[in-house]
Amino acid sequence: MMGLGPLGFTAPWLLLGLLALPVLWLILRAVPPAPVRRMFPGVVLLLGLQDDDSQTDRTPWWLLLLRMLAVAAIILGLAGPVLNPDRDRSGSGPLLIVMDAGWAGATGWQTRLDALDAQLADAARAGRAVALLQLSDPEAPVFQGADALRSRLAGLAPRAWAPGPDQIALATAALSKLQGGFDSHWFTDTLDYDGRAGLLDLLD
Repeated sequence: MMGLGPLGFTAPWLLLGLLALPVLWLILRAVPPAPVRRMFPGVVLLLGLQDDDSQTDRTPWWLLLLRMLAVAAIILGLAGPVLNPDRDRSGSGPLLIVMDAGWAGATGWQTRLDALDAQLADAARAGRAVALLQLSDPEAPVFQGADALRSRLAGLAPRAWAPGPDQIALATAALSKLQGGFDSHWFTDTLDYDGRAGLLDLLD
């Protein structure tokens, strides 16, 4: 991602299209606007007349300027502008999202999903692989594209129980099988339970 002050771009190479704006300006100035045709019965009276002075009409400068601004806005929009990109949080390696996803998190569940969606959006811009582990109903985490995981957010829901010994044992076994290094981000329900400290040690 390239940044210009507080503004970053996910596809900065598209900004090279701005270099073509002067060429487009010259082309539009050289090509006159299309003539407007009107049927006038008295045109026969004009046959044979000659105009010694002829001048090609040109597009008004203000209309050219508006067109240039419109093209520039399209190029900037396609370049993927991001306001105040957080480069430190993006990272570059795989990212494991851990959620307690128990009854205690049901009250602020939508807030957690919004925060998770923002985290996945950052990971997608950085091209990071992401996996999800819900401790209340653990399954073996599989690293995949962040956009693929974002499409599943609507189906996530908290369970009616907190992570217990059986769930912690399954989660511990799943984490121990993960190969290679990865970063982790834990969305906690703020409850303490047996085995939580051991999971934290595995994620360090």
